[in-house]
Amino acid sequence: MADAEPTGADRAAVPSRIPRSGRKPGDRRVRVHRPEARYFRYGAQGTIIAKAAAIEPESRAGRLGFGARRLVFGRVLSTSEELDQRLPKWKALPMFSSDVMSSVAYATEAILVTLAIAGPAAFSYMLPISFMIVGLLTLVTFSYRQTIRAYPNGGGSYIVAHANLGVVPGLVAAASLLVDYVLTVAVSVSAGVYNLQSALLFPKEWIVAISVACIVAVTVVNLRGLKESGTAFAAPTYIFLGSMLLMISMGVVRTVMGTHLQAPPVTPIAPALEGLSVLVLMRAFADGCSAMTGTEAVANGVPAFKPPEWKNAQATMVAMATLLGIMFLGMSWLAGVTGAVPSSDDSVLSQIGQAVFYGRTPLYYVLMFSTMGVLILAAQTSFADFPRLSSILARDGFFPRQFAFRGERLAFNSGIIALAAVSSLLVWVFSGDVNRLIPLYAIGVFTSFTLSQSGMVRHWWKEREPGWRKSAVINGVGAVVTAIVVVIFAIAKFALGAWIVLIIVPVLVVLMLLIGREYHSAQVELHVRPESVIGPPSRGQRVIIPMQDMRRDGIQAIKLGLTMSKSVVAVHVTDDLEAAEAFRSRFESQVQGVDLVIVESPYREFVRPLIRYLEFTAEKDPSVVTIVLIPERIIKHWWERFLYNQSAYRLRDALTGHPGILVADVPFRRQR
Repeated sequence: MADAEPTGADRAAVPSRIPRSGRKPGDRRVRVHRPEARYFRYGAQGTIIAKAAAIEPESRAGRLGFGARRLVFGRVLSTSEELDQRLPKWKALPMFSSDVMSSVAYATEAILVTLAIAGPAAFSYMLPISFMIVGLLTLVTFSYRQTIRAYPNGGGSYIVAHANLGVVPGLVAAASLLVDYVLTVAVSVSAGVYNLQSALLFPKEWIVAISVACIVAVTVVNLRGLKESGTAFAAPTYIFLGSMLLMISMGVVRTVMGTHLQAPPVTPIAPALEGLSVLVLMRAFADGCSAMTGTEAVANGVPAFKPPEWKNAQATMVAMATLLGIMFLGMSWLAGVTGAVPSSDDSVLSQIGQAVFYGRTPLYYVLMFSTMGVLILAAQTSFADFPRLSSILARDGFFPRQFAFRGERLAFNSGIIALAAVSSLLVWVFSGDVNRLIPLYAIGVFTSFTLSQSGMVRHWWKEREPGWRKSAVINGVGAVVTAIVVVIFAIAKFALGAWIVLIIVPVLVVLMLLIGREYHSAQVELHVRPESVIGPPSRGQRVIIPMQDMRRDGIQAIKLGLTMSKSVVAVHVTDDLEAAEAFRSRFESQVQGVDLVIVESPYREFVRPLIRYLEFTAEKDPSVVTIVLIPERIIKHWWERFLYNQSAYRLRDALTGHPGILVADVPFRRQR
């Protein structure tokens, strides 16, 4: 389809028609020359569409940076390519469930670490606790299937709670998820590096540096875009799934055939014994619930699926929950069969792998390296959902607006970089210690579970679609159960660090409310009523131009001022009246139609007297708008910032916001 011819607003870009003669007499043709064709094409009437070349920088440094980004991140993607970047189910499964899948590597050990407080005999509670967690997983999965069906364009906890419960519950859900996403990155990457250290036995002092390097690597892949990251992370996740299912299958078969699986001897941790109590069991259950973090990721990321989005998301959700249930129960059962115990020398998964795979064989190393890989890639769930959630919050006015903008690869770059920075800081603060990070973990996600399911009950009650009673019951039970889990978390984990999350979430909510109030007040101030008709200016205007000397940048500003108003005044501030009179003589002989005001400053301060003069002038006649044109030199090198425009910066900052005074820069480019 040919581009539309420019009309209306595009007349400035009308192409030139150059007649050309053919080889034969009377043979003539017209060549249409469009100089702008390299950068733009014409769309519908009044629309010019920028091409990729239009965003390429012109400076040498800019071109080098642009080329480096293309080398690392790939070519710039158009918004129209967004649909091509969406994920099929086989890519979406590792993309959105890597967090859930990988948690089986440390959730079982987290339960054992807590039960060790009550002595080895308490390990017998491992399997019952695991069955309770899988039952909770089943309930949450069915609840989120309902959410996906009701919100086919994306039904994250924030959207559901905000739409059905109000602003504050929605922001509580959002803040809880944001905190949990940061913790997911810190916990999963630290756990992955810990398992790698168990296999390779490198110094533990390296864990923090390697963890931060892994976060940076995942960040770079995500900045390449959704499709690229989905492809990159698919293979490691499926290798992990295969090795885990193979280990569980071999463990079951060898046990059924009478083989006694025995974990290698290790030095178990020696916590201070407290005895078995309800609080210890609650803490063990809460630790095991870390296996469920990331369950909501599929519901949050429905728009990332290929059409039909909601059906593909539902299928992925069921597959994810099924695999998680099998692996989690299998790990818990094998931990009891092999006698694996929590140890600072070797992870529980490593002990089980050695018992099942006949020691440190190639299959064992495949398991450990794939576990390390998927634990690091588990951060991908957060990198997929944190930027998307922050973009929605920015769109609704509760987050800085730059979080809503997509980058060159259609990724939400601001959210990705913010997540990487905060999670890296968390790894450094906690020294990459998984056992210190786990107590902070999961309370946020279960809070969002509760608010989301409560919102869904309200949704079904309002909409009353066919089958709404059954759906409301499912979501209602889910809300009650997850609320109980939140209470368990708050009680069992409060002294171990959960209090930090209980403080951070309200603080985030208050900050988002303040941002929202600021944006709302700005919107009220800037709102233009639809019925209003914009007419000519109702106030006159005067133009004032600060002049240091007879220079080309000042003359350029004067010429611009004469196009804006007949009342143009140049102001010269000086502490040398003799030089000022020489300047006046030259100015009046060379510049016509412009008044010159000389302000003497015997105290050698130039900016402040000029500001006082401008304020006085504006107050003297409030019916006239004072426009201050500030000549500014365009700098080409970073070091030139320290040499030029210092007075211009001070003057602009001081005048910005003054009633009746408008400030505009007049850039001057050197010709050389």
